[in-house]
Amino acid sequence: MRHPLKVSDVMTRDVITVTEDTPYKEIVSLLAANHISAVPVVNQYGGIGGIVSETDLVRKEEFQRRRTPWTLRWWRHAARSKAAGLRAAEVMSHPAVTIEQTATIPEAAQLMAARGITRLVVTHDDVLAGIVTRSDLLKAFLEPDDRLLQRVRREVVVHALWDDPFSIQASAKDGVVTLSGEVEQRSTADVVAKLTREVDGVVGVVNQLAWVYDDLASAPDLQPSPELRRRP
Repeated sequence: MRHPLKVSDVMTRDVITVTEDTPYKEIVSLLAANHISAVPVVNQYGGIGGIVSETDLVRKEEFQRRRTPWTLRWWRHAARSKAAGLRAAEVMSHPAVTIEQTATIPEAAQLMAARGITRLVVTHDDVLAGIVTRSDLLKAFLEPDDRLLQRVRREVVVHALWDDPFSIQASAKDGVVTLSGEVEQRSTADVVAKLTREVDGVVGVVNQLAWVYDDLASAPDLQPSPELRRRP
């Protein structure tokens, strides 16, 4: 069975946090000293009250000497109020967007894209477990080719192609996996290519698999794939 990478595999576990009463200037100092761009805010009950990012903090500079036209003031009131904040509870974004540590890398990427953010607070049973950023999600693509091949063989060739795993050969260069060899059915070749694309860290797939029997030929809606070859 497949074992996709989880958020817990790439997240930062030692998370610097602040409380709701942490002063604005102290937050700025924490971000600068630790080379980070955001900190979760822990409330009085130990839960996650929100998150303060550089974007939240820079609003103070934006509104410091800026006069906003009266026609725009109604919708900028919330931003102006945040800019006037003196402590974490007044400047944080809340609620924080969270994700369980058991979520997969694609699930985390989809959530970030949907919410237009670059980081997620990671939880385990509603307790802070870490933080994961967009750059953390790219760590899967840093896997060396030999280790990537081990994962492909284990998760696809051995576990998925249980009937004859030795009929397929795989190689990898710069994260691109090339599949070669011969399988009995064209549908099997399709499935192997699809599963290989889903393996964490795979950049692309070159499918050179041949098949003996085209079991998809009777399906009128399916067109032959240029990637697949019949056995000569």
